[in-house]
Amino acid sequence: MTARRPEKGLVVNVQRAAGLVGHTGPPPEPFEGKRTRLRRGLRPPGAPVPLDVGGQAARTKDGRGSMLRKTTPLMQRRRALAAAVSAVTAATLGLAGTAPATAGQAAWVDCWKNPAALRLAIDSATAGETLKVSGTCTGPFVITRNLNLIGADKAVLDGNFAGSTVSVGGAGVRVRLHDLTIINGTGNVVNNQNLGGGILNNAGSTVEVTGTELRNNAAQFGGGIANLSVAGGAVTLDHSVLRDNTASVSGGAVFVGQQGTFSAIHSLLRDNTAQHGGGILADLGGRVTLSDSAVRDNSVSMNGGGLNMLGGSTLVLIRSEVEGNRASDGPGSGGGILNVGATVTLNDSHVRENHPDNCAPPGSVLGCLG
Repeated sequence: MTARRPEKGLVVNVQRAAGLVGHTGPPPEPFEGKRTRLRRGLRPPGAPVPLDVGGQAARTKDGRGSMLRKTTPLMQRRRALAAAVSAVTAATLGLAGTAPATAGQAAWVDCWKNPAALRLAIDSATAGETLKVSGTCTGPFVITRNLNLIGADKAVLDGNFAGSTVSVGGAGVRVRLHDLTIINGTGNVVNNQNLGGGILNNAGSTVEVTGTELRNNAAQFGGGIANLSVAGGAVTLDHSVLRDNTASVSGGAVFVGQQGTFSAIHSLLRDNTAQHGGGILADLGGRVTLSDSAVRDNSVSMNGGGLNMLGGSTLVLIRSEVEGNRASDGPGSGGGILNVGATVTLNDSHVRENHPDNCAPPGSVLGCLG
């Protein structure tokens, strides 16, 4: 049986990548020839005297008599050929755009070269790995282990209208999203409900969002973010923006339920829309804390223009503002905050200039006027 020869195209690609074909420079030195070997007593002019010519790397003596390891041109060409084989293989397998990480470093994911590169990188990432992302990456993206995604050059995660742009699940899983733009998510179906257009956090995970914008996402519940996590699951927003997201039912920017926790620090929720809770809707024991943040210019077709707090949920505002939000269900619909069986606390915060009222029912939020 004769050995099968490799296909010519692959060989040419490898040789070209290694610089072995298409060479337009000066001809190689005699000892770089394809079949040339150094023989005892023969060496190129000016080359140091070889002490050992039995291997690819000869050892020479420097001026002080110490031994130096010399990398020969043959060795360099073999290394180039090996690198070329790896590059061609990666392209053949669809792995282009992903650069492996060395110890203590992040792996680079270049979605300019390959829009699907981030999905491949997430699938193969080890727990706790950091991926640095550039370009517009096409999703959706499902994360089930500890992972850090850091954007570079205005990186975009595009849900491609095919589900939640980022879906996180797994008890104890911690995911960090930093310096990203998250767009075009349409939510995943959980218990026959469409949830979390931009981010869906489920099953006890923790998601930390920093320096990130979520916009133009949509779902039935939680156009921007849905947090249904139990057992300590939480979403934290830090120096981030949720804008122009839509919920066909509740929580234009954020929906919090099933004792999940949502916190915003130095963040802005604006111009989001829903039927109930244009900015945030919390239910079923959901807990919301806003610190040095603002809920502005959100709107609903029914009630709770800024925030809609229901069924044993908790809201704490610290040095924050609820301003310019609108509800369309008439007086008592809570343009700023609608409180139905929740605990709402204002600490050095303001609820003002909302329509048709700031807080409803009257007197349900201590310190809220009108």
